[in-house]
Amino acid sequence: MKLTTLAFLGAVATSTAQVVIVPTGPVRGPNTLVFKEIGGVPNNECLTFTNNGNIVNAACAWANADRQVTPGKILGTDVLLVQRSWLAPFRPDLVGKQACIAFNETSFRAEDCDRRDLLFARFDVGNGRIVANGHTACLSGHDSIAQVTTDVIGRKCAQFTITAVTPTKP
Repeated sequence: MKLTTLAFLGAVATSTAQVVIVPTGPVRGPNTLVFKEIGGVPNNECLTFTNNGNIVNAACAWANADRQVTPGKILGTDVLLVQRSWLAPFRPDLVGKQACIAFNETSFRAEDCDRRDLLFARFDVGNGRIVANGHTACLSGHDSIAQVTTDVIGRKCAQFTITAVTPTKP
């Protein structure tokens, strides 16, 4: 009996512990994308981010950082990372920060990826929709001045095609 106990203790003492390091910040996926709304504003179907972080439809300019989004993850949650940078007069809270598309209970817009009081958006590849994680809300299209609209119930969601692009430095 003693031999068995000693053999077990020896096995425990010689086993190696594995440490799993989970990054707290965003982890970028391999592709940067431009989203084009199916049935969007003619000649202005692509999503773009204004200086104040709102999302609007604009011309599809593949090389413009304000139209580029990279799917990624934060602590295992799917997110959409915004490629563009921000200036203090418009969004001082985003200067030098990584922005993500987030849902604030009423609309989608660019917000600091470090915030934990918002629901981040993800792209549902299966149906071409941009949706809030853990919520029914989705981007539902655009209004008469090309600003994106939101359906918080998720009944009328816009569909998007994606084009992979070379990321432009913000």
